[in-house]
Amino acid sequence: MKKVSKILLLLAVFAVYACSEDFLDTSPTDQLGADQVLSTIENQRAALEGIHRHMYGVGGSQDERSGYGNMMINYDMLGQDVVNPERGSGWFISVYQWIEHRLNSSSLVEHTYDYYYSMIANANNIINSIDNVTGSDDEKNNIKGQALFYRAFAHFNMVQLYGGRYVPGQANNQLGIVINLDDLSNIGEGKARSTVEEVYTQIDTDLNAALQALNASSVSAGSDKSQITSNIVNGLLARVALTKGEWANAITFAQAARQGFDLTDINDITNGFNNSGTSGWIWSSQVNPDHGTYFASFFAYMSYNYSSSHIRNDPKCINADLYDMMPDTDVRKGFWAVEQDDIDAIDIPSNFRRFPYMNTKFEALPSGTLGDGDVVLMRVAEMLLIEAEANAHLGNDGAAQDVLFELVSERDPSAVESTNTGQALLDEILVQRRLELWGEGFNFLDLKRLNLPLERSTRGSFSITQARISEMPAGGNEWNFLFPISALNVNKELDQNP
Repeated sequence: MKKVSKILLLLAVFAVYACSEDFLDTSPTDQLGADQVLSTIENQRAALEGIHRHMYGVGGSQDERSGYGNMMINYDMLGQDVVNPERGSGWFISVYQWIEHRLNSSSLVEHTYDYYYSMIANANNIINSIDNVTGSDDEKNNIKGQALFYRAFAHFNMVQLYGGRYVPGQANNQLGIVINLDDLSNIGEGKARSTVEEVYTQIDTDLNAALQALNASSVSAGSDKSQITSNIVNGLLARVALTKGEWANAITFAQAARQGFDLTDINDITNGFNNSGTSGWIWSSQVNPDHGTYFASFFAYMSYNYSSSHIRNDPKCINADLYDMMPDTDVRKGFWAVEQDDIDAIDIPSNFRRFPYMNTKFEALPSGTLGDGDVVLMRVAEMLLIEAEANAHLGNDGAAQDVLFELVSERDPSAVESTNTGQALLDEILVQRRLELWGEGFNFLDLKRLNLPLERSTRGSFSITQARISEMPAGGNEWNFLFPISALNVNKELDQNP
């Protein structure tokens, strides 16, 4: 693990020294430590760029190399709204069947563990060294704030997967994960899991420190939405508050996150979800075509048009029951083809398989040959849904209805404001959340945080042979990832999940 972190860090700064023959001759990369690599403000910035790159491309098997895009797919394959119609290429099938996250020797649990702790270690290397580097306070605050965000982001993902569910209003003394504020060596030397409450306390601490640092800096991200800004930090604070049931905070942070951004309108919402310049996108991995991951990209598994064996055989479909909840006047209904004429009209080659309810939401560019596109990570629509849900939990039905209508009216020109109240209003909001964020990596985590069962529709293109399960009761051990055997072998203090 420590070796992985060092390699990632060195790759991040390689571009700084790519033209320096002396550096390559006298400083072999396998002998450099973080203190040497991060000795200048330029290298600190390069290391941060390495973490941005970590979000959309890393090492591992083909499906794992798409970075956080891989995690988003796993979160939805464990959910109930993305349907994998047939085995086809076999990618993600054991995740879809709820097998792989419960095997301590599986690639999924090991890669997930390594992915997030590598992110944490690289963020720690920046956080723990940048104060001693010569440079402007503006630049240092910007870099440190972004690194603090990433450390919180990784801990937040990890605790949701490997830790017990956060139960609002309770002590939350159930086991979470190992908090790492140094590097990975302290885990290897024996460090026990913290409680779920302790992990969330650290997440909140880091995010508030990130917000303070970024607000103290005048460095602008410009049009690069892969750079972490105060809007993005507020957006993650909103997600955390929603998970913890801190409804008032969720509203405040969600409103702050979307300041300066407009909701994606009814026309732009159908543009293929591949361009960070789309209105309403707050955070995204902005992929340079020269650095594309091709067959290992998010679009190589979730688009409808990239010519990979996976897409040609396994186009992703929607839960038929969820689809039927949309009125015909909702523009999002065009994200999926149901009628045969519409299925036949999809612009894909004749050797691509076609299924009812298959998606056209995600489009690989250009014309499916590159396999890449910018990967959306946070949108105004999500913040509106957080605000609406939090208001509904607080019993602020009128406010929840207003915010929900702000979203729905930009998806359906015939929409009218909801008159539902109480649980019926909350249910309506959650349906809209499932529709709006389909395929963006939220479904499994939403089910777990809300303590809802998995209920896959057995209609449409669903295959029980392919899925193995259609239901899973809420609250069982099955909702927690197992820790990889490799981590247990290194850290003898790490307790395995039951």
